[in-house]
Formats: sequence, structure tokens, C-alpha cells
Amino acid sequence: MPRSRSMRVLVLILAVGLVAASCSSRRNGSSSSGTTAAPAAGGSGGSTATTSPGAIDTSKCPANDTAGISGDTITLASSFPQSGLTAAFSEISKGYKAYFSYINDQGGVTVAGKKYKIAVKDKDDEYNAAKTIANIDSLVGTDGSKAFAVFNVVGTSNNIGIRQSLNDNCVPNTFTATGSPAMGSPKYPWTIGSTLSPYTLESKAFADFLKKTKPNATVAMLVQDDDYGMDYEQGFREAIKGSSIKVVKVEKYPVGANEVTAQVTSLAATHADAFFDGGTLLACPNALQQQKAANWNAITYVSGTCISKTLMGIAGNNADKSYSVTNIKDPQNPQFANDPAMKLYRSTITKYQPKADIENGIVAYGYTQGALFVEALKASKAMTRSALMASLRSMKAVKGVGLMIDGFSITTNGDKDPFMGEQMQFVQYDASKKYFNDIGSVLDFEGQTAKYTPSALING
Repeated sequence: MPRSRSMRVLVLILAVGLVAASCSSRRNGSSSSGTTAAPAAGGSGGSTATTSPGAIDTSKCPANDTAGISGDTITLASSFPQSGLTAAFSEISKGYKAYFSYINDQGGVTVAGKKYKIAVKDKDDEYNAAKTIANIDSLVGTDGSKAFAVFNVVGTSNNIGIRQSLNDNCVPNTFTATGSPAMGSPKYPWTIGSTLSPYTLESKAFADFLKKTKPNATVAMLVQDDDYGMDYEQGFREAIKGSSIKVVKVEKYPVGANEVTAQVTSLAATHADAFFDGGTLLACPNALQQQKAANWNAITYVSGTCISKTLMGIAGNNADKSYSVTNIKDPQNPQFANDPAMKLYRSTITKYQPKADIENGIVAYGYTQGALFVEALKASKAMTRSALMASLRSMKAVKGVGLMIDGFSITTNGDKDPFMGEQMQFVQYDASKKYFNDIGSVLDFEGQTAKYTPSALING
């Protein structure tokens, strides 16, 4: 029996938040990389080479550095929602699977002089961290012998749940689909995030904008009552230290709640100059609607998890002139219509994943993560797990991969700086045209995530 239109819309809405909704209870291209990482000696029982800032000590690793490679095929494992109300998260996988198919049709990716094809095995976790753990144990093996690496698992709590076991078995957990700064904890060197900007850097970007445009601003914040919200709030408070900007009120809403009228009404009563809408999923447009209903004409920032066409469309004119950040080219924005990278993206998705929503930003996100993974493999000095992680952890100004925005580059530096999404574009929503426009040039926080993030958010 076909779904109703309202159900289809709800499924899409639940997906566009990308990863933020999973943040509760988390504590328990053409250009190639200039990576110079030396291959580590994982699995040999000896200590690893440390000539590269990305190298990991593999002296305690099991002898599994090439596990998950069979002949010329590299097997990746992933877990993400594929059923229920969050099933549309699977659109992310369509992006990277299309890119991997594109590479495979060219004979594969060349690593240390040999070509390899990429295969992905995945299971449905319904966005449930316990199921994610079971899925990864099944796909990778409790001893880490069944898959070469884990790729783009969706959600903070989901990745927190699997990172200890993967770390113990020296299995790469790559391109985690969350902006949580906890993905950069040096306690877990086998885990590395994606191009999603750390939530604390989003806060920094808005704080810097206010310092220039409203240096004495009063700010009211709406955040989710979990670690996702804490990242935003603490990140923003950290960013305004030493300035004349003041947070006058913070309202929190329960995890998973959509109705935030009472919270926004309370915030509006402060008449603050600026509104930080840290809501995700339906809470975000609901907040914007209530803001306008209260005649609160504040400078407004919306979470980077809120900038999809669906959520902004629900907010409609209430979202006009709202600010946010991104680092992926928007398939909806006509400025990219003739962009070569966008043309390749469209042709690749159309050919290999024809049922994917080509205009969906989360497909574009997945596609870009796949392209970056291939670049990291190209730069690896050996076809081993340790060499891949050394490559990922020592990127040098990688540009022009997938749908990375022009001027955006990625540099990583081992435990000192494992974060990829430290550059971003400040954008502003045009409700009449239904897309975001660039504001200023690319913001560069390269190497500064730890500086602007309370240490407990990374290491807690």
C-alpha cells in the first residue's frame, strides 16, 4: 500500500537533519592529496614508523593489517538507517556507492602500484546505536577480520558505540557522519570524521560574524537537551569570551521533540539582538515560524543540520535571511549549473544510482565522502589499514574533490588535528529563491578545532 504524502515528507524531514539527532547520550575528485605518510607496520607485532604525523602506533595491533582485502577487492562495512521513519538516511549511501561504481568502472583505484575495486556491505540499524554495534560486529567480525574498514556510519552515539572495539582491533572507522568534535579524540586514533564541520566551529563562525556586524549583541539560544546542543552552547560561549557579546538566555528542548513554541516564546521575550536556532529536524523550522509569530526580528543563525531544501521549505518566508555554514556545493543552487564537478556528480548519480534524489544535499555529501576516501587510498603508501589511516591523518591541502566548495581544502595532522571540516562557507537563505547564497569568502579555522572547543567535548 503506497505511503501517504505526509508520511513521505516526514521520512525526508527526519533524514535531512543528517546526524545531529543522534547526538544524545554520546558519552560512554581530481586533485590528489600531498600526503607523505609512511606505511605503518601494523600486524607485525613491532612498533610503527613515526615519520609521519598521521602514523599510529601499531605495536599492540593483531596481525590483521590487510584483512578485508580479497584479490583486487577492498571490502568496506557500514551501518545506517534503511527502514522506518529515518530510512531516507540511506540516500547518503547512494552518493558514495555511485562514486565507488564510477571508480570501479575505470578499473578501480590505484594503491601502491596495484588497482583495487571497492565493495560496500551494509546493514540497517534503524538509527539505533545498539543495532549499529551488532551490525558492525557482524560485518567486520569481533576480531576485525571480515572487512578492511568501516565507512560513513551515521550518527554520533552510533559511532561512539563502535569505536572502542574497532580501536582495539585496529580497524579504521572512517568518515563518521557526525559533526561531533568527539570524533577527533586522540584516545581513538583509528576513528576519523568527515567533511561535516565540528559543531563548535559553527558556533565560532556565527560568533565572529556578530563581532563584525553587532559587537554588543545579546544572544538567545535554542539547543537540544543533549551533547549535540551542548556542543553548540559551549562552543558559542567559548567563542565570545573577551567580547561584548552576551548570552542572555538558553532554552533547551527534549531530544526528538518537534514542538518548541514555549521555548522560542521565552527566548523572544528577551528581545535579544540575535537568535541561535540550534534545533534540528522539525524543531528548526518550528522555531523560525514561532520567532516570526512573536515578531522577534533578530539576526538568526540556523544549525548546519537545518539547511536542507525540505526544512527551509517548511519554514518558508520565516527562514528568509537566516545564516548558516556549509562546505559542500548545493545541487539546487543555479550558480553551480555549469560547474564541472557538479556536472560529473549529476552524471555519476544518474548513471549508477538513478533512483537517488540528485537534488538532495545528503546525496552530495555521501558522494563527496566517497571521493575523499578514494583520494586517501591513492595517497596510501601501502594497501594496509595502518597506511590508510596514516594517509587520512596527514592530508595536506586537499582541494577539488567531490563537491567540495571552491577555496575549501582539507589538512589533517595526526592527533594534533584530525578534523577535516575546518573550513566552511558562511551562507544566507533567500526564501524567494529557496536556496542559500554565499556571504564573504571561505572561513578558515584550519588546525583550530581544539583551540575553540572545550577539551571535555573532544575527550569526554
